[in-house]
Amino acid sequence: MSEGGMRPRTAVDRVFWLSGAFLMLAMTGTMLYAVAARYFFNRPPLWSEDVPRTLFVWMVFATLGLAIKLGLNIRVTSLVDAMPRPVRLANEAVMHVLVLAMIGVLAWFTLPLLRLKWGTTMLSTGWSEAVLVIPMLGGLGIAAIYQARRLLGVLRAMRTGGDVREAQQSGAGMG
Repeated sequence: MSEGGMRPRTAVDRVFWLSGAFLMLAMTGTMLYAVAARYFFNRPPLWSEDVPRTLFVWMVFATLGLAIKLGLNIRVTSLVDAMPRPVRLANEAVMHVLVLAMIGVLAWFTLPLLRLKWGTTMLSTGWSEAVLVIPMLGGLGIAAIYQARRLLGVLRAMRTGGDVREAQQSGAGMG
């Protein structure tokens, strides 16, 4: 059974893949503990909302770039596949430019949020609330790199006449 584009290929990809898996397990474990403490012992931990939320944010932004690289975004390509090749490639290039613009806007608005959260503390854990924002900048930076690489692949396909789907495993990431 082939996993196609779902499998991380480089050491960096494996680090993100394993980080996401570890953070998912940690989040699940903390939530199970919090639920058990609340419903079986009637003693919910004070941190039962903040820690799982923090782990979730870290998990999402740790794996964002890898998801972009593997093409795990959901796409409906019926209409695009029916278009002539030049129009399809131009559509793909515009889509990548728009995603890069969205990443830039998100990063731009994350900076003031980081400054705002830097001086505040989560009452339940004593952690700086910046722990909820820091992974956003890192994840968006990695996402921008991988999205730019996908855009360059489309531009290369436009120039050379190659197939963009083979070059970057576009689509649902299934190879």
